[in-house]
Formats: sequence, structure tokens, C-alpha cells
Amino acid sequence: MLPINPYIAGYPVGGGRAFIGRADVMREVVRTLRRPHENALLLYGQRRIGKTSVLQELRERLPKQGNYLPVYFDLQDQASLPFRELLVGLARCIKQELNLDLPDLEKNDIETKFREEFLPQVLSCFPEDSSVVLLLDEFDVLDNPTQEQASRAFFPYLRQLLTDHTQRLQFIFVIGRRPDDLTNISTSIFKATRSYSVSLLSREDTSSLVRLSEKNRSLSWLKESVDKVYELTGGHPFITQQLCQEIWEKSYQNDPQEIPIITEDQVEVSIPAALNGARQALEWLWDGLNSAERVVAAALAGEGPQLITQ
Repeated sequence: MLPINPYIAGYPVGGGRAFIGRADVMREVVRTLRRPHENALLLYGQRRIGKTSVLQELRERLPKQGNYLPVYFDLQDQASLPFRELLVGLARCIKQELNLDLPDLEKNDIETKFREEFLPQVLSCFPEDSSVVLLLDEFDVLDNPTQEQASRAFFPYLRQLLTDHTQRLQFIFVIGRRPDDLTNISTSIFKATRSYSVSLLSREDTSSLVRLSEKNRSLSWLKESVDKVYELTGGHPFITQQLCQEIWEKSYQNDPQEIPIITEDQVEVSIPAALNGARQALEWLWDGLNSAERVVAAALAGEGPQLITQ
């Protein structure tokens, strides 16, 4: 029977065996939630760096860290919705994630009912020392001046929510850009909120990710081949997963009878297939850069891995 390829490129891996590292991010989130006068944290990082995986992992881990009731809500497709529909969707998600049998929001005066009736009802279902933690993914899609509902309705409303239930309603916001790149209306919300970067994996964590296939005994890695992967990917989780996924597939093309041993040469020959498999995601990353960022990225790529002074 063919073993299972343990590498997952392009999909969130939070809550599963493929989630590696991020101990610093998990530690910062828990520290923030435990501070009595803070109820929000802003996580930021580039595209495909693993931010959604972090939120999904938090959804699994937070209940083990205290009386936290995490609710994951993806805002990716919510930017064009009217503000009231956004609130209805959030309320529905809260009820589903927390397994609550509460009445749907009425169509009239949804904004007031969500804040003054629905949220107190939710909190009353749990002990007083517990808190609902809203894990808001892709939050920056709402930071769009062309979306009237975001700029004129949602952000003032959110400012009120942040102060209404300080101890029992907490927020983890995730954005795909630096906090400094947000519009003025967003920065006014987050000016008192701590921010933390979700960045590249360390060499040690990258090694653990590469060696996932040793846990299910489908591949064996030489140390120099693991080091080669880190040299090529720099610890970027998506690129590492993509490269290792291609190495695994190539190793099992001819149905080997023994566990394949991965050498540096096998890593090298898998690079073209990995780049081809990641083409759509890489083009998406490129499209997300402005003109100045593209110039810098192209210059850095042309020079290779060596250090470059300003």
C-alpha cells in the first residue's frame, strides 16, 4: 500500500500534524489574552506565510490554555457585503462554533441587537471567568476606502465592541500587510493594540517540517539534504511544503520497495517541479506587490542569496 504524502502545500495545516513551530506566536497570543487590560492582538505577515494555519491552531489550543472559547471567522469573502449581513454572518458563526441554540438576529436594528442582546446572551451561556475569542482572518480586506460599509459603519462599531466587554470578549486580528500600511481609519482602531509578526520558520522548525515524512516512515532524509531545503526556501512554510511535496512524489514514482533516502541531488532535481506547482501562488504573491516592491524583489532575486547592503 502506497504511504501517504504528509506534505500539504497551499492549504492551512492548523490543528493537524503538519503544523510546525510558531511557539513564539502562540506564546504572544496567550500572554495578550491573559493581560487584564488588553483584549486584542494584531497578527500580520506576508501572503502564504501561514497566518490562517496559526488561527486554526489557536482554535485547537486555546481551550487547553484557559477558559477560552475561540471562534474562527474568515472575512475573505465578506468585504462586499452590506454591514448588516456581515454581522448576521458573524452571529451565525459564533452560534455554530460554540454550539449554541440561540434565535437568529432580527432584521430590524441588527447593529444594536448584536451588541446589546446577542453578545450578552452568548456570554451568559458560559462561566463568568471565560471569554469568547474572535479569530478574525483576512481582516484587512475590510480596510478598503471603496467599501462604504467598512469605512463608515464597521470600524466605529468595532471600536465600541472593543470597549463593551473588555474582559469577556477578545480579538485576534490577522492582516496580510504591515500595520503601517493600513488606512487611517484602521490605524485609529489599532493604535492601542499590540501587533506581532508571523514570519519565516527557524532552521530548527524547518528541519522538523522537512522531516515530517520520517514520522510516517515514508522518507529518510540526510542532514545535508535537509540543510539544502532550508538554504533554498529560507524557512518559508509554503515553499518548503511545496518542495518537499514534489520530492516525495518523485521518490514514489517507481513504487520503491524500501524507504527512499533523500540526497542533495534529489532536492536539486525537484526544484523545477516545485516552482511549476507553486506558479499560481507565486504569481499571486507578485501581484500583491506594488511597483516599488517589485523593483526591490527583482533586484534581490537577481543577486541571489548573498547579503546586499542598502
